Amino acid sequence: MVSRAASLRPAMPGDTARVRPADTTSAVSSPRRTWLADAWPTLLVTSVAYLLIAFFLLRGFGFNPTGPIRIGGFLPADRFWTPETRVERGGVGYDGQWFFYIAHDPLLRAPDPESFLDLPAYRYARILYPTLAWLAALGQPAALPWSLLGVNLLAVVLGTAATVDLLRTVGASRWLALAYAFSPPVLIGTLATLAEPTSFALVAAGLALALRRRHTLAGLTLALAVLAREPSILVPLGLGLYALGRVDLKRAASYLVPLSLPIGWHLLIWYRLGSLPSAQSPTNFSVPLGGALYRLGLLLGWQPPLLGEPAPTGNVVTEAAIVVTCIAIIGVGLTKILQRRDAFAWLLWLQAVLALFTGPLVWADLYSYGRVLGLLFLCYGLVLMTAPERRSPTWTRHADWTIGVPAWAILQTRVMCPVTLSLARPLSTLKRHGHRR
Repeated sequence: MVSRAASLRPAMPGDTARVRPADTTSAVSSPRRTWLADAWPTLLVTSVAYLLIAFFLLRGFGFNPTGPIRIGGFLPADRFWTPETRVERGGVGYDGQWFFYIAHDPLLRAPDPESFLDLPAYRYARILYPTLAWLAALGQPAALPWSLLGVNLLAVVLGTAATVDLLRTVGASRWLALAYAFSPPVLIGTLATLAEPTSFALVAAGLALALRRRHTLAGLTLALAVLAREPSILVPLGLGLYALGRVDLKRAASYLVPLSLPIGWHLLIWYRLGSLPSAQSPTNFSVPLGGALYRLGLLLGWQPPLLGEPAPTGNVVTEAAIVVTCIAIIGVGLTKILQRRDAFAWLLWLQAVLALFTGPLVWADLYSYGRVLGLLFLCYGLVLMTAPERRSPTWTRHADWTIGVPAWAILQTRVMCPVTLSLARPLSTLKRHGHRR
């Protein structure tokens, strides 16, 4: 046993040389082991589950990888078909077919994209996912159906890993990452060969990097998410506006300047195809709650289908409850900034405003609005996990995202220096005097 006097003895040079290597190794390796210990069970469950999903999905199409793409025959796109391509000759197919076609020509070299795309400018705006599939296939058309599926499976795993890191940062259970992995946008996007898994993985990674104060890398990651799916722009836009409200111009630039990348791509599409993607966008918007109330009325038999979709059958009561829940979350998102005005509340507010004006075309079926409202659900979860009553002392590391910003601060500045944690009382003072009033 070491005596008290020995324990209080000042460290000698020889003692320091013997102790320092062990302490340094522990400081470097312990966090890495902790992250792996947190992440691997969730990643293992996600990987095994999605491999089984992919197996049964492909088995339903005779292990033909073009089956899940759901290619329709109403456009003359036979230049991309082979004898093995599964085509629904009398059907219209689903959105996965557009990514399949674009993956054959991600550089916009075809002189007639309107011959195989219904809305060429709009479809080419979501260029990242088919480009990644083209790269994974090494430009070989025969490998594209497999690479489209493979890119999405990899995106699910990486997005789940990013979500685990985000949850670890905010002090929430790592198993909640399964809610992300099996959320409607990620699951449906994987089953139907859509861009949602790639886009959501980049959004999750961008948010995780933002909480780690890696703002430049976070901004670039979120800009790539916009190239996968343009509604993702509300995430970097929200973080950038929040930083502007805090008069933190450097951080605002980290999120707003990279948006020049998707903006430049849209301008290139305009130059090449003669139309901006937004000009060809379907009519996805209407009066407030127009789409949600339309779907609810359709489920309850108050009105007939107006868009040519089949009348709902089966357990309509369950879906009606889902629609009502979505409306309630939209309401919470619109009013949450009256209680708190941190970055997470602003992100939720932006998503709620977008969802508020979605039209009947978005709410035509559960698969459609389940994908479109995905970011609303994600931001709502972030608001719940970052509630003030849940924040521990470790949240002082991330106070630059949780300080409330007045509503006028987004458009008008009254302070000439960034509102940072340094303007608040030191953590040591809070700990010493936390019991005093």
